[in-house]
Amino acid sequence: MQTPYGIHWFRRDLRIPGNATLDWLRQHHQGKVLGFFCFDKKFLSRKDFSFNRFQFFLESLKSLKKDLRKMGSDLLVLDIGPKEGLEELFRTIKRANIHLPTTISWSRDYEPFALKRDQNISSFLKQKGIQTFSSRDHLIIEPHELTKESNNNEGYKVYTPFYNKWIRVFKDQNIQQRLLFQKKSLSLIQKLSNGKNPKIFSLTWRKLLKEHYLFPDHLDNYIKKNKKKVFISIPKAGTTEGFMRLKSFSSKIKNYTLDRELPFLKGTSEISPFLKNGSISTGQVISFFNLNKPDQNLPSGKLTFLKEIIWREFYYHVLYHFPHVEKGAFKASYKNIPWKNNKRFFQAWKDGMTGFPIVDAGMRQLCQTGWMHNRVRMIVASFLTKDLLIDWRWGEQYFMEQLLDGDLAPNNGGWQWAASTGCDSQPYFRIFNPWSQGKKFDPDAKYIKTYVPELRALTPKEIHSGKIEHPSYPSPLVDHKEQRKKALELYKNL
Repeated sequence: MQTPYGIHWFRRDLRIPGNATLDWLRQHHQGKVLGFFCFDKKFLSRKDFSFNRFQFFLESLKSLKKDLRKMGSDLLVLDIGPKEGLEELFRTIKRANIHLPTTISWSRDYEPFALKRDQNISSFLKQKGIQTFSSRDHLIIEPHELTKESNNNEGYKVYTPFYNKWIRVFKDQNIQQRLLFQKKSLSLIQKLSNGKNPKIFSLTWRKLLKEHYLFPDHLDNYIKKNKKKVFISIPKAGTTEGFMRLKSFSSKIKNYTLDRELPFLKGTSEISPFLKNGSISTGQVISFFNLNKPDQNLPSGKLTFLKEIIWREFYYHVLYHFPHVEKGAFKASYKNIPWKNNKRFFQAWKDGMTGFPIVDAGMRQLCQTGWMHNRVRMIVASFLTKDLLIDWRWGEQYFMEQLLDGDLAPNNGGWQWAASTGCDSQPYFRIFNPWSQGKKFDPDAKYIKTYVPELRALTPKEIHSGKIEHPSYPSPLVDHKEQRKKALELYKNL
C-alpha cells in the first residue's frame, strides 16, 4: 500500500462532521485518512485530573471510533505520549513495508501546555520530512484574529469591548464561510443520528497495516480501568448525543434569558461537556440556532445564549494572551491576598455541609452528577472566596476534579471573576449574600430540596430564613455579615 495517505491526530475535536482540519486532510488525500489518538501521561498526571471527566472523554472517544469505522476509516488508540506514540507508529509501519504518511494534521488548541506540545511535535515531524497541517476548530474566532489594533495587537481584558469587536469580526466573509461549513455539517450529524453511515473515507487500518492486531487497542482497557474510580452516572457521549441535546434545547432557548437563572428548571442547554471534547462545535451550535446574524433583532433568549458562547471565547483569548492566569491572579495587586484557608471550612464546602442551603445544594449536585448549574457556580464560588476567605485556586482545582465539563479557560475565568482577581471580574465589594441568592433564584426551595433532602419537611420561608433548626443539618459555618466585613478589609488593605 504505497499511495499517499494522511493521519489526523485527534485531541479535543472528537467528531467527524464539521471537523474542518479532518475534512481538509480527507480531501487532500482522496479519503485516505486514518485517526490517531494517544494518552499523554503528562496531561493525565495533572493535579486537577478528574476521573469523571476522563470517563466521559473515553466514552466520547469510543463513539468517535465507531463513527470512523462506519464511514470507512478507524481510530488507532495508543497508551503512550504523542511523540513516543508517533515513533512507535512509524517503526511498525516500516516493519510492514509501508511508507510513512505524507501529512499529519490536528486542530489547534490554545492552552499553554498544548501550545508547547504542538510546537515540539511540529519540529519532530519536520525532521521526519512529514508535512503538518493545523487549523481552527473549537473557537469561532482565534486569539490572533481579535486583538487591539492600536495597542501592539494586545488581547482584550474587558468583555464588553471584546464582545463588540467579536461581533464586528464575526460578520467578516471568512468567518461566515466557516459557519456555512458548520451548517452543512449538521446534515451529516442528522444522517448519523438516523443510522445512516456514508462512506466518506477510503482506507482503513486493516487495509493499511494488513493485520489490525499489530496495534493493540487500549481504549477498552482504559474505559474498564477508569470506570472503577467513577461514582456518578456518566451520560451518553458522542456527536449524535450532543446533537440530541441541541434539539432538546430548541424548545427552551426562547425563555433562556430568564430560565437560565433558575436552578430548579432545566432551562440551560447542558452541552458544555460536548463542547469541551469537541463532539459538537460552537459553530454547529450557532448554525443550529441561526445565531449568525446577531445584529438583526435576535430574540432575547437567542441573543443571551450567543453572549454566553462569546464569554467562553473571551476566556480562551484571555488565557492565550495572558497565560499567567493559569497559575495565579490576572490582577497583579491581587496576587498575594492573605487568604485564611481554613481546611475544615474547605472540607465542609466540598461536602455540602456549610449550613447555607443554596451553597450545599450546589456542592452536592456537583458531587452527585459531575455538573452544577451556572448561577449556583457563581454563588458557591463567591461563598468560598468572600465568606470563607479561601483561595480561589482551591475551588478552581476542586471544580476541575469533579466537573464533566471542566475546561481550563472558562473555569479559571469564572473563578477569577468570582474572586475579583481576573479580567473584567466583579468588583471586590460585590459580595453575594447566600441567603438572599437562595431566596431570589430558588424561591420555593425546589432545587435545595432536591439535593438537601433533610430539609424537605421545612417550608421555603424556613429554609431561606437564615435560622434553620434541624437535627441533621449543620448550623451555618460563619456569619455572613461578619465575613463580608472581613472580606472588604482583606481587599481594601491590598
